[in-house]
Amino acid sequence: MLRAELHVHSSFSDGKDDVRRIVDRAVQLNIDLLSVTDHDTVAGSLEAIDYVRDENLGISVIPGVEVTTSDGHLLVFGIEREIDRKMSLKETAEIVKKLGGICVIPHPFQFERKGVLRTELFRYADGVEVFNAKYIVGIFNWIARRYAIRYGKPFTAGSDAHSVDELGYGITLLDGDLYSSLERRKTGVDGRRLPLGVWIRSSLKRRIQ
Repeated sequence: MLRAELHVHSSFSDGKDDVRRIVDRAVQLNIDLLSVTDHDTVAGSLEAIDYVRDENLGISVIPGVEVTTSDGHLLVFGIEREIDRKMSLKETAEIVKKLGGICVIPHPFQFERKGVLRTELFRYADGVEVFNAKYIVGIFNWIARRYAIRYGKPFTAGSDAHSVDELGYGITLLDGDLYSSLERRKTGVDGRRLPLGVWIRSSLKRRIQ
C-alpha cells in the first residue's frame, strides 16, 4: 500500500519549515504521497507541487488546505484555490465537492485545536482522521474511530506536523490514489504518538523563529 502524509503545515501558515525542506524530508522518509495543508491557504501545497515537478523528485504531491469552518477545521484535498473561512462545514463540503475535491475531518473532538465536535457533521466528509499523532488525550482518537465506523467513513491518519522533525508519525495507507481509496474505503493507518521531546523542541523553535 502507498504511504501518505496528509496533514502538514509549512511556513505559509503556522509551520516552522519551508516547503522545500518538508518535501525533501518526506522523500527521505519514503513517503509516497504528500499534501501540505496550511491553514486557509493553498500556497504551500502549490509550491510543493512545483518543486517536485521542477526537481523531478520521487514523490507525489496533491493540493491541500486546512479550512477553518464555523464548526471546526476541515482538511480539503484536490482544490487549487482558497475556500472562504467561517462557512459551515456542510456548506464548505458542498463547495469542495462541486469543485471536484474531497474533504476529511481532522482531530475531531479536540476542542482546544478547533476539532469538529458535532458527530452528525461526519456525514458530509469523505473521511475521518482517526489517528492524530499529536493527540493530547488519547481517547479522542479512539472516539473518532468509533464514530467513523458508525457513519461508514474511511480512516485517515495525520502527523499534524509543524516542522520537518514531526513528519511521518501519522501515515495513511492507501490502496491506490487518495480519491479512489477513500471512495472504496480501502485505507488504513500507521502511526505512533509524537515523542514528547520532539514536540517540545519543535514548539520552542517556532517560538524562537
